[in-house]
Amino acid sequence: MSRPLKILIIILAVLLALYVASELLIPVGASWYIEREIKKRYPDATDVSVSVRAFPAFKLFSKKYSRLTIEAKEIELEGIDFDSLKLSSSTYPSGTFDAVIDQGEISDFFPVADSYLENPRVTTQDSEILVTGTVDLGFGPLNVSGTGTLVPQNGREVYIVAHSITVGSGSAQREYEEAVRQYIMENPIFEVREDLPFTITTIKAGHGKLTITGDVDIEEALKFK
Repeated sequence: MSRPLKILIIILAVLLALYVASELLIPVGASWYIEREIKKRYPDATDVSVSVRAFPAFKLFSKKYSRLTIEAKEIELEGIDFDSLKLSSSTYPSGTFDAVIDQGEISDFFPVADSYLENPRVTTQDSEILVTGTVDLGFGPLNVSGTGTLVPQNGREVYIVAHSITVGSGSAQREYEEAVRQYIMENPIFEVREDLPFTITTIKAGHGKLTITGDVDIEEALKFK
């Protein structure tokens, strides 16, 4: 084998080794960097973990992720304390989210001031939601309580599918029960806060918590630019 050929083989071997090393090390470095930035921006967050992939790996420098997963607990975003939050994306910055919030955070995610219920209160009972408040459909204020499930529509609106509804007390108020039930069926009880970069696909209740899934702009949610 000639000397020039040996040199060429060595150069190619070194370049291949560097390429393989970059494919392994750049994702590790990118994950570490993103995790560090999240911890700096959200110092109270716990159990922060980041996994990021791209092929070829140098695409990570321009945020062209083929897969990005961010998980954290006890993280506060947009004034909402998330018990846990998982963000996933293969088309960054668009992605999906899986979040758990305490029932005390419901009014921060869904502004109750926009609800047709006055002084609404939402609590979880096993796998169902108990909603109480006052509604005025033109017959005067009526105390209402309903038990059921929350169902999102159009990504931003939340309806309650009530399994039972109680309207005040006494026969006079019970006459309005069907009108109240119909109104509840046709109108969202909550809407996602306008400034939140989340759209909702599912909501489930249990153990004093809400589990919410849907779509998210990750860059906007984490304030990454």
